Amino acid sequence: MNGKRSGKTAILAALALMLPASAQTSSAAATNVRTATFMVSVIVDSDCVIVNANALNFGHIGARLGSSSGLPFLRTEQVTRLNVTCSKNTRYTLYMDQGSVAGSTVDARLMAGSSAGNGDRLQYQLYTDPTRSILWGDGSSASSNSVGGTGTGTPQTYIVYGRILDQSMPTPDLYSSIITASLTF
Repeated sequence: MNGKRSGKTAILAALALMLPASAQTSSAAATNVRTATFMVSVIVDSDCVIVNANALNFGHIGARLGSSSGLPFLRTEQVTRLNVTCSKNTRYTLYMDQGSVAGSTVDARLMAGSSAGNGDRLQYQLYTDPTRSILWGDGSSASSNSVGGTGTGTPQTYIVYGRILDQSMPTPDLYSSIITASLTF
């Protein structure tokens, strides 16, 4: 009996040597693996944008009738806000131009009436501070006042402080000007 087992074992061992390696294992068939690598990249640009620049609306204003100051026009102050979003760690500066009305300067901003034949101008000013003591400049050497900061990648809110200056009463009308806010970065 032992001889028969030995013979069977020898025959099975001989057959196993003749089979391919993949047939000899009881686990899943072996596979060849090849690898390659590749780079993933992106360039993050330094960028800034002004968003949500809201109108600066002074509403309705009226005369100081019977005023002893000699200036029959009531000074009015308002604020507006705008957001600046810049790439993280991007340094920037925010400027305001003189406005769209002919003859307007950063030191003497003007609004014009909208009715035909109305040549009156309304004097106003934009400031960087709540006490309205620092005019908001346009970046030129004569008017360098501005605000700035360093980008965080999220919106940063700035307040524009406006004032209609004491002056003689203009013709009743809708007065306006278009201000261009600019970013340098």
